[in-house]
Amino acid sequence: MIRFTTDLKRSSLGRISDILAMTGGVIMLMVAAVTVASIIGRTTIGQSIEGDYEITEMGLAMAIFLFLPTCYIRRGHVIVDLFTANCKQSTLLTLEIISDIVFTIVSFTFAYRMSLSGIEAKEYLEQSMLLELPTWWTFIVGVISMTLCGLCGLYRLFATLRGGSHE
Repeated sequence: MIRFTTDLKRSSLGRISDILAMTGGVIMLMVAAVTVASIIGRTTIGQSIEGDYEITEMGLAMAIFLFLPTCYIRRGHVIVDLFTANCKQSTLLTLEIISDIVFTIVSFTFAYRMSLSGIEAKEYLEQSMLLELPTWWTFIVGVISMTLCGLCGLYRLFATLRGGSHE
């Protein structure tokens, strides 16, 4: 059960998002290690790691999805306040509510569509070219991350409507 608190970073969703982000960081470190090893192998002995581009592509895609919920919770997305710099607090609150609604809808839509794509990739036995890794399992990470983003959007929306903090 998710405990409702006005500070999303300390909530269950915040902790789960941080765990996913740390997992994404570990994946990025492993991708970096593979890339460095491949470059060193290519320059010293003329042999790179087979499928290093595939590993990088899949690893970075998963890592980016794993970072999204924490980025949203911490309001790490780029905001251009050119038009809102001189707005009233009530206008900013309305825009925040609208953005939370849109973000939530888009997140759940992405999760739904990615689940369909993942199912289709599994049915057609889609795999990477060199390493022949199944691609459907990368969709699982995206579905989980986008579902969590949608839940964070709902959480933030309800916190805003209840008068929670507006960082």
